[in-house]
Amino acid sequence: YPSAAAELEIQGRVFVFFLIDKNGNVTKIKSRGPSQLLETEAERIISILPKMEPGKQRNKPVGVPYSIPINFKLQLQ
Repeated sequence: YPSAAAELEIQGRVFVFFLIDKNGNVTKIKSRGPSQLLETEAERIISILPKMEPGKQRNKPVGVPYSIPINFKLQLQ
């Protein structure tokens, strides 16, 4: 959890959009959320995903778009 976001008690859902290109790399990462701090952290998380197997269409590798929601929720004590 980003420390600055925790200090400000920012939480919420960030939608991350990205493309697995025809080489299997994660590219074109974009996000939407309640705070720029949370969007940046969600993009960082997606950017460290390992190389994947690309989608295939007619036995040729193609890019596949994905959208994933990431929930940021503070664990208050």
